[in-house]
Amino acid sequence: MKKVVAQQNRRRLVTWRYAVLLTLVLLVALGFGLERSRRMPLIYVIPQGYVGPVVALFDQPDGVEPVRTQDGLEVRVPENGVVKIRGNPRLGHSQAFPKSTVVFQVEKHDGSRTVLAEAIDPWQDYDKDDKPHWKVGIRDAQGSLRTIAISGQKGGFVFDDFPAADRSTEMIFWHESCRDRVFGPQSEAWLSGQKTLEELHVPPCGEFVVGTFDHIRQWPEWMFLRGKGKQEKMGVRNPTYDSVDELVDEANARVNRKKAEGIR
Repeated sequence: MKKVVAQQNRRRLVTWRYAVLLTLVLLVALGFGLERSRRMPLIYVIPQGYVGPVVALFDQPDGVEPVRTQDGLEVRVPENGVVKIRGNPRLGHSQAFPKSTVVFQVEKHDGSRTVLAEAIDPWQDYDKDDKPHWKVGIRDAQGSLRTIAISGQKGGFVFDDFPAADRSTEMIFWHESCRDRVFGPQSEAWLSGQKTLEELHVPPCGEFVVGTFDHIRQWPEWMFLRGKGKQEKMGVRNPTYDSVDELVDEANARVNRKKAEGIR
């Protein structure tokens, strides 16, 4: 009799352990699913008429909290183009933007919005004979990519092969990380490999440029982020900023100079 009771107790213990384990697995799966459901695209709301570079700095104590909407997490681009964001949200998708984690919207004076397409930097594609060809592209917010072959002309601009209709259409250019600019006084320590970006407390950041290709093609170098104009026109490697304040001061000066020289 004691043996039977002991066996029953062991079965109950095993059953209880499996029940606890199953509950934990379900809770983890539920939490993971909830976390994923909370992830949404980051939406940059750009005021109508803004042209020029935009820098988003994350994990900023004096930054703004993104506004959660049904379409995504919204942050507004200020006049100087430097967006300071509190925290660094993990991004996902929404019903409106199922294939984009970052969206760019121009807000017009009447409150309506237009989603901007994004110019994609050159990449190599291979044909059926396995021969490489350079291409650029234009991607819309729904993830559709239209490819454009590069003619290979020397001394041109990277998007010179855009069709005429696209050259005069406002879109986003050079959307990429800007952590390699290293916002800290020890930038050479990172460039030489002595320290990591985390060790230097370099904030996560992203950059992009708003404008039409035909317009951007004529911009003076000061309209670009530091080094960007030289990089695109002469192949010179980007220099770095020494601090966020230096970046902001340059951005504020750019606002005044744009007004003075009528660039819009």
